[in-house]
Amino acid sequence: MLTLEDICRATGGKLIGSSPSLPITSFHFDTRQILPGAMFIAITSGSRDGHLFIADAKANGAVAILISDERYIQEDSGLAYVLVKDTQLAFGEMARFYRAGLTIPIIAVTGSNGKTTTKDMISHILAHKKSVYKTYKNFNNHLGVPLSILQITDEHEMAVLEMGMNHAGEIDYLASIGKPDVSVIVNVTDAHIENLGSRKNIARAKGELLPHTSPSGFAILNGDNEYVVSVSHLNPGKNFFYGIEKEADIYATDLRTTEQGTNFIVHLKGQSYNMAIPMFGTHNVANCLPAIFIAYHYGYTLEEIHTSLSTLAISPMRFELVRDSKTAMMINDAYNASPTSMKSSIETFTGILPLHKKVLVLGDMYELGAESSAYHREVGHFIQSLDAANVAYVVTVGDKSRFIGESLSIPTQHFEEKKDAAAFLHRFMDPQYAILFKASRGMKLEEVIQDVLAKQKRERP
Repeated sequence: MLTLEDICRATGGKLIGSSPSLPITSFHFDTRQILPGAMFIAITSGSRDGHLFIADAKANGAVAILISDERYIQEDSGLAYVLVKDTQLAFGEMARFYRAGLTIPIIAVTGSNGKTTTKDMISHILAHKKSVYKTYKNFNNHLGVPLSILQITDEHEMAVLEMGMNHAGEIDYLASIGKPDVSVIVNVTDAHIENLGSRKNIARAKGELLPHTSPSGFAILNGDNEYVVSVSHLNPGKNFFYGIEKEADIYATDLRTTEQGTNFIVHLKGQSYNMAIPMFGTHNVANCLPAIFIAYHYGYTLEEIHTSLSTLAISPMRFELVRDSKTAMMINDAYNASPTSMKSSIETFTGILPLHKKVLVLGDMYELGAESSAYHREVGHFIQSLDAANVAYVVTVGDKSRFIGESLSIPTQHFEEKKDAAAFLHRFMDPQYAILFKASRGMKLEEVIQDVLAKQKRERP
């Protein structure tokens, strides 16, 4: 908890209208989330000026406002104001100040794909024995990370923060505030290549996390990803590596898919232990390895970790199974997509559920720049290289996704509108089919699943 005096010290702001000792119980830039005793942050960098919502903030229980436009100060309003030059930057400085006073271990996770899943896995295992704060949903940007830090309380014993980026310099800023004791880089792929130009540049941007890692802490890095390995030297502390089917500080072998998920053997510190996760795919086994390593480092036994993994539940739309005994089995992996993650999802999907006929529903991948069409064609070539018996039909949705189907001999159909794709997919709503949905976040491809399920529900007797 910070007082107004703390906030002024952190931001260099001017206090107007209240006692410096007034404690602030929480911080918000969305008036709908405000709790009594909170400070409202009047952010001006978005589509709307936060100063316009000060009255709403007060009505919802705010007692203080971080403000950059003194025209909105009403000294008889009963509110406290902290006047700063830039509310967004000041918000970050508040989080930096607060982080400096925290003594619990802070774990930071970044990567092109899988960082939210990995964050969830780390948090889930650690929560088996400790009170853990984790980034809410994917609040991983210049506002979400400071907000997350400021939500850590005295009750928390550990914290797991997700850090995302679209451009160079963003992770550097977030990590300079978060100052992690443990850093995790999940992978470097082609996500955001439009903004950064190459995987080497993406690696450098992700690697900005490492110099801010505590010298007394460590990083756990994907040793199977050459781009992650290439930036490991930036860490001032110890590096540990994880991988699949080859020796590392922690590695997995003997992966086996079942109807319930994936079994594997984990190798760590000279020990081998059978593990299982209720999830599919080599990438998800890889994602859980840093979680196992971190938990083991903090005193958890492999048996405790195994028990915790059996109840693992990840954030929605990450290879999420949508089960319905009366219709097709659908896998919602529609949270986001890059060429690498789309091919990985397709490979995983075609390798499981052997009794089902497979249908791929693929939407546009965004932020691929001038080579977008080529990247979509690359996915099509990948599908064509698979055993034809593994894919019964390919449905593409959007604009660029049409290029996926160009070279396919597998039956395919393209739709520009999601509603038309949903109508077409009703022919596959039968228990003999399994359907994968994958696209970039902006496509909101999960709406197709919702439309299909709604129609099925209406048609049932």
